[in-house]
Amino acid sequence: MEILPPWAWAFLSAGVALWLYPKWLKLLDQRACRKQNRHFFKSLYPEMKGEEVRFLLIGDQGSGDRHQKAVSQASYQQYLDRGADFVLFLGDNFIQEGVQGLDDPQFKEKFEEMYPHPIPFYAILGNHDLRHAWPSLIDYTAISDRWRMPETDYQFDAGPARFFAFNSTCTICSLWALFQKTAKPWKLAFGHHPVLSSGRHGQMKGLERFFIQRSGVDFIFSGHNHILEHVQCSGIDQILSGGGGSPLPKTRLTPHPKALFVQETHGFAWAHFTPQRAEILFFDAEGKEIYQYERLR
Repeated sequence: MEILPPWAWAFLSAGVALWLYPKWLKLLDQRACRKQNRHFFKSLYPEMKGEEVRFLLIGDQGSGDRHQKAVSQASYQQYLDRGADFVLFLGDNFIQEGVQGLDDPQFKEKFEEMYPHPIPFYAILGNHDLRHAWPSLIDYTAISDRWRMPETDYQFDAGPARFFAFNSTCTICSLWALFQKTAKPWKLAFGHHPVLSSGRHGQMKGLERFFIQRSGVDFIFSGHNHILEHVQCSGIDQILSGGGGSPLPKTRLTPHPKALFVQETHGFAWAHFTPQRAEILFFDAEGKEIYQYERLR
């Protein structure tokens, strides 16, 4: 068989690429990889003039049961006691099957009526959120006074930190933004899947971990595993707050070698960042402090 000349290979490759293009678009859309480029006629991001920021971290919260209610009440009390400028929702916002559309009652039952906190909630997609009408989670930003999810990936500044919300359900499209430089003292990222974890749902793949470890991120906030955990890896502190209400694992937990703290319990985290100092506190569903971590710049 005669070997094709280079120009013929190029022509053939271009043809195959064009043939695959619609299929790639369909696949990317199913995995929420494509930005939607929606526009919202209201201020979406915190307008903060101070040099510090406080926020709550709640993940895997969308069960709608008594456990989610307990975490909501305990986190609200910490909002009253310690203050918080916003909440980071770390994915699996509506389990088990996501939402069916903008009129899905879960928006009211599992969010609006569940959380009394009068502050913005910045959300990202989890794997359960993708099972049905995931674009509704973006569209709901235009309806709710508190829900914030302007894109599958987005970023904003608050106090001494730049926050990068990345879509870990399709990291191939999302991780590049983490390499952007910022003049802020802290570079913080939040995505649903953890880089490393002790939990039974696992962690990111090696290539994803390779990129993140070289992105210059200081902290990553995640969920996915229904535990509370702190892992250090290559200068990055990963705070996993996946105890927002989803069922806890029934299998015995084996702590990861790089985990400084891990506990199977419902709960949440509270964070405080100044230009020189970061403080992370973990609380269980009863509001009891169970772990504290401090990092200096």
